[in-house]
Formats: sequence, C-alpha cells, structure tokens
Amino acid sequence: MSHEVADHIMMLIQERRLKPGDKLPSEVQLTQLFGLSRPTIREAIRSLVSRNVLKVEHGRGTFVADNPGVETDPLGLNQLPAEALKPSLLEARLIIEPGVARLAAANADSGDIEAIRTHLADMQQIVDEGKVSMSVELEFHRSIAQASKNAVIMRIIPIIMDSIIRTYDSARRTSRDHGAALEEHYAIFEAIRRGDPAGAENAMRNHLERSRARSAAKQRNASDTVDERAANAPATLGG
Repeated sequence: MSHEVADHIMMLIQERRLKPGDKLPSEVQLTQLFGLSRPTIREAIRSLVSRNVLKVEHGRGTFVADNPGVETDPLGLNQLPAEALKPSLLEARLIIEPGVARLAAANADSGDIEAIRTHLADMQQIVDEGKVSMSVELEFHRSIAQASKNAVIMRIIPIIMDSIIRTYDSARRTSRDHGAALEEHYAIFEAIRRGDPAGAENAMRNHLERSRARSAAKQRNASDTVDERAANAPATLGG
C-alpha cells in the first residue's frame, strides 16, 4: 500500500498538481485522505525522500523537492579524479552549452530574460567590488538552461554546474578573471535578449573557449611556480 501512496504522489507531481516547493498535507491529513495507517504513510514518504522526490524540513513539514527525482550526483562525477574531471567538464560544456544558449534565445520569455539579467547584475556587482564568486557566474548559466525550456537540459546543466562548484577552488579565480568573463556574459545575454539563436550559440562558445584558455594559463603558471620552487630548494643531507 505504501507503494500505491508513493505512486499517487508521483502522479500528482507529474501532472503538475503538486509543484516544486509545494507543501504536502500533514501526516494525519494523509492518513485520512488515503484511509491508511500512519506507518504506511511514513513508509511512502520515506521512499520518496530517498529518491529526492520529497524533502522533509523538521518543524515545517514535507515539501516537493526543487528538482524531483534528481539526485545530488546522479552521474557519479564526484567519483572521478579531479585532474581528469576538470578538463572533461570544460569539454562537455563546449559541446552542450552553446546549443543550450541557442535554445534559450529561441524560447526565453520575459521572465527568463529578467532572471538572466538579474544574475548578470550580480556578476557586475562582484566585479565592481573586486570580489570573487564563482557560484554567481554559474547561476547565470543555470538561468540560461531554464530559459531553454527543455526539460532534459534543465536537469542536466545544474548537475554539471554543481560539479564545477565542488571541483574548482574559487581561489583560482580572480577579480580580473571575472571582469573578462563579464564582457563575454553580456554578449551572451544580449543575443538571448534579442532572440538571436546563432548569435547566442557563438557568444557562448566564445566564452567557454576563452574560459578554457584562462584555466589552462593558470595551470601552466602554477606548474612553473612549483618547478621553480623545486629548483631553488636546498639539497637534502646525503642527497
């Protein structure tokens, strides 16, 4: 019976009668609605929480998850060695995100445009204050995925973005990096705003290629610094 309850709740979510962030009736109310025992209702809730369909906030109640059914790391990206994951993420983005920007330019509505504009303004503030915040940039990319109106893309891009946040140390980014990227982000936004799919695709590809070049330059500089320190280090006794 708990499976039937879980399936019924899933159906309500699929039909958009329950949306992300919506609060479910209380446990007592659910027992009355389904005519089942509290342990059965609890088992159904537990199974949906384990699948990231629902989330329980103690003291507040049970809610539909922000991305129902999407686990934190469904692709197992966190299990890959960092030195292999970083370039792979950049390559994957170069393949995927220009097409996402193209879709966003074709499908974005006024709400999407305003959301992208808001994240762009946040990035501008970070640059003006000379601060570093990688998550602000990635929220801009998430909002473009939302604007694509493609249900699969809207689930894949946040997974890639979260992996980038966990993999790249924000200390490796500088305010100068943000300033360079800001101009590229403005070009992407303007193409999406004016409904120019080809322009948005090209602007996104240009940004990602330049981002990859900046990362490669930083890695070379870090490697050169390590080699220089090793060369200047005093010889050990007996060496």
